[in-house]
Amino acid sequence: MTSANAAPSSIAYAWHAHVSVPGEGPGFAHGTVTAPASFCWTRVTREVAAWLRSQGSSVQLADIHLILAPNAGKAV
Repeated sequence: MTSANAAPSSIAYAWHAHVSVPGEGPGFAHGTVTAPASFCWTRVTREVAAWLRSQGSSVQLADIHLILAPNAGKAV
């Protein structure tokens, strides 16, 4: 196996979520995240939820949607 065929060590995802912001009400959040390739879909969703909560938002896991984004964060 050559390095060009090696599995990636991380995977990028785009995400969006319906959140609740104290004092503001319902809202919509979105962004990108890069996670280790060993993380399962659920683990990435939980990491996004933890970050949103650390920013003061309330969110349910079912309200977070991930999309594989191999070019996220790369200049095109």
